[in-house]
Amino acid sequence: MKDLKVALISDDFPPFTFGGVGSVCHDLAYNLSKKKVHTTVLCRGSRKTTVEEPNDYLEIIRLPCLDIPPRSVWFQLQNFHRFSKLLKNHTVLHVISPSSGTLCVNLRKKLSKPLVTSCHGVMWRELHTFVNSPISYWTTGDFTFSIVEYPLYHFLDKKIMKNSDRIIACSFSLLEDMKEIYGSFISDKVSVIHNGINFGKIDSICNDEKSMAKNDFSVIYYGRLLWAKGLTYLLKAIANLKQDFPDISLQIFGTGPLMGKIKKQISNLSLKDNVYLLGFVPNVELIREIKKAAIVVLPSLLEAQPIAVLEAMACKKPPIIFDFPFSREYVVNMHNGLLARARDEKDLSDKIHLLLTDKKLRIRLGENAYDYVKKHHNWDVLVKRYISVYESLS
Repeated sequence: MKDLKVALISDDFPPFTFGGVGSVCHDLAYNLSKKKVHTTVLCRGSRKTTVEEPNDYLEIIRLPCLDIPPRSVWFQLQNFHRFSKLLKNHTVLHVISPSSGTLCVNLRKKLSKPLVTSCHGVMWRELHTFVNSPISYWTTGDFTFSIVEYPLYHFLDKKIMKNSDRIIACSFSLLEDMKEIYGSFISDKVSVIHNGINFGKIDSICNDEKSMAKNDFSVIYYGRLLWAKGLTYLLKAIANLKQDFPDISLQIFGTGPLMGKIKKQISNLSLKDNVYLLGFVPNVELIREIKKAAIVVLPSLLEAQPIAVLEAMACKKPPIIFDFPFSREYVVNMHNGLLARARDEKDLSDKIHLLLTDKKLRIRLGENAYDYVKKHHNWDVLVKRYISVYESLS
């Protein structure tokens, strides 16, 4: 292995994170350091610069950033000169989310460093999904991000895609979207490296039979409360199932702009005794609850490759998700999960009904799900692919 020194740039990083990008950056950083690759994370933090050194090979530098949209732009503008100083001695610059590091295009030329960019989604797809959602579910924050800020982020994303030496896409379905939006020219410099799971952590949490679910009618959902996550379809499905399963329970973990709408829908569907809004919980506690549940349902309408689904599979829970091209990339129907017809709450109800009534099927699919992510989404394997990309450029 060459003497690598990798800089990961991401405005999202735990605990200041809103989704999977921060989790990817966190897991990549720690797994690189486990391989004795000197790694520095430049991320958003508090009002002043702070430095953490979790081990001999990892340094986390939290930089000032205005806590107002567009955060990723403020993160770069406020810290551009700091970037110039902090990145001088690194061999590779890796921007974890395009909008977090577009200004690194300028640093790439100034510092003569190779630039790698990870892509976790295409904003045009998010815009399309948003404008096709019911207007009654629009919120000011989502409208601002999806409509008002779209031209800015699309411009920034396109600029860094064009000027990166290497692009990493987290799925093949995302790669197809990228070619459609940015042009087929990017194909020659894209590597597909899937999102990963930290099995050491997951396997250590409540890994005994006594902690597993005793309630065969417990369903769990976790994620942000957004229209695109499909939660409104899930609530209708639970209402359909209530007649056959009076004791069915749905635990919802997460927060988001649709909290008020979700509460109103629960009331309108007479589900107050069946649905529990539990808000945000630490990841360790969430994994524990996933393992206790009988079924995980994550009916998203738009994803690149959701870590939430991979976590369910790593917990031996076969996910029930909507059938989209991105879903078929990691779930094979009736093998390691169930695919319901997209946007069809009746078919979603039928798939939930099937797993509620067939425990043996749940167990078999759950074992297959675990084996699949262990083979294809294990950070112990994926980190080697990142290192190969870095070494090819340095």
